[in-house]
Amino acid sequence: MINKSAAVVIKNRSVLCLRKRGFLFYILPGGKIEKAETEHEALEREVMEELQSRIKILNKIGIIKDRSFNKSLDKLEMIKLSLYHVRLLDKITLSREIFDKAFIKYRNIHHYLLTPMGIKTIEYLYKKGLID
Repeated sequence: MINKSAAVVIKNRSVLCLRKRGFLFYILPGGKIEKAETEHEALEREVMEELQSRIKILNKIGIIKDRSFNKSLDKLEMIKLSLYHVRLLDKITLSREIFDKAFIKYRNIHHYLLTPMGIKTIEYLYKKGLID
């Protein structure tokens, strides 16, 4: 199982998702937790790398476990994704690895290409009453 942390950035009842260069799908900011790193440290590092922003972690929303595609899209891997509601402390500046960003509402998920884990995550946030 691969452990990851994801930043849930909410604006106007929508959640921020990113599309990395060379990757088809939109995903939440965040990523893999490295050895000797806490979930919070991984989240702070990943958001700084992707969005060039510091964060304030407001609270842990929950954990989602599901299969998701690896980077080369040739197999599904089991992922444990820890979701944290965060506030960005700086203006978003996309890093070179990020191709696009979008604030996505549950009712508009059909407009975006999402992994099965991404769909499950957005449904979870909707059921929690965090997004429309």
